[in-house]
Amino acid sequence: MNAATQSKISYTDNLKARKSHLKGLITLIKPRIGKTTKIETMTIAAINAEIGVIEQQLAKRS
Repeated sequence: MNAATQSKISYTDNLKARKSHLKGLITLIKPRIGKTTKIETMTIAAINAEIGVIEQQLAKRS
């Protein structure tokens, strides 16, 4: 029997994928003009903060 091939994704690629995913989430919950709820504002701020952390980690790795 052949052993299953496992794909190893580097930590940098993982961070880039997370950043891309979070940016996609922001586009999904982008508030409508004049109809922003407090939850939407807080969620977008939290996602942007996480993107900032990821960018710092990517800068350290480069």
